Amino acid sequence: MSRSRKSRAAGSGSVPFLVVDENRLAWTAVESIRPGVDPAVLRPVSALIYGPSGCGKSHLCDLLLASHGDSGAIVSAADFAEQVARNYKAPDTFDPAREFSPLKLLIIADVQHLCRHPSAQRVLATLMDDLRRAETTIVCTSNQPPAELKGLIARLANRFRGGPCVAVRIPGPASRVKLLSHFCSHLQIAIPLPLLRLFANELAVSPRELLGLLLRFEELVKQQKAMPDARLARAFLNQEVAPCSVTVEEISKAVARQFGVHLADMRSPARDHVLAVPRQCAMFLSRELTGDHFSKIGDYFGGRSHSTVLHACNRIRQQLDNDAGLRQQLKRTRQMLRIV
Repeated sequence: MSRSRKSRAAGSGSVPFLVVDENRLAWTAVESIRPGVDPAVLRPVSALIYGPSGCGKSHLCDLLLASHGDSGAIVSAADFAEQVARNYKAPDTFDPAREFSPLKLLIIADVQHLCRHPSAQRVLATLMDDLRRAETTIVCTSNQPPAELKGLIARLANRFRGGPCVAVRIPGPASRVKLLSHFCSHLQIAIPLPLLRLFANELAVSPRELLGLLLRFEELVKQQKAMPDARLARAFLNQEVAPCSVTVEEISKAVARQFGVHLADMRSPARDHVLAVPRQCAMFLSRELTGDHFSKIGDYFGGRSHSTVLHACNRIRQQLDNDAGLRQQLKRTRQMLRIV
């Protein structure tokens, strides 16, 4: 099964996680699972983190995975269901207990995708029992709590309720100010605090969407060669001034030209090495320049999953730290898109 055993180190090329009121319980649950916690603290054998897209579930799992090194793995629920379905057609090709029991941590991302696959749910419920005996911790993420997941079998719902079931929520105005200030500090973006308060009061959105807005506003300031003041901020919020915007398709075409590959091949199911890096670069730039959700970007690239796009973005971010050639290629791609 395709899975990631490693994650980027916390803070490597990314903004560190910020604990605010709306994610504090989830953060506490993750901290209790990390290696090296006080032996007197009871470590949960399973946990479910749920909440809207963009509120930090993936970031929390990324940090948890990094703390476990090679003893942890992450699998998307969609991939898990696909592997279970294949096993019914070709028995004995997939034994979840044998594959995952050597681990100390297994993360199943986006379990809402299992709701249409009762057989995969039964396999996962059995796996959770097997991993409990193997002293492996299993963490799942979902966009809703178990009670609201239509199609979730009772057996699996009971397993989720057996450990911490914690929410991450859309941040309130005070937390949005903290998040915007946090992003500016770590990305070295100079925007006055009154403007950050204005954005926080006007936009009840997720942290990921706040970050995308901040980057687009910074881009607008550069494009207009203006000071980031209230007039420009209001115009931006009211869409009276359109920031330099590009689509995923335009970005992908530019990447394809830069790397000398065909766009159709990048969007195809092909996994050739020659296509992997340009496809990952296109996903990375699409996320950076459009702020679109991982799942929307994945849909453009042949219906790839949220976790596949997240992995691609993380991988390119890691490589940019040490690969001058790749940095230059992405710079030329931005120039082609007239985004410098």
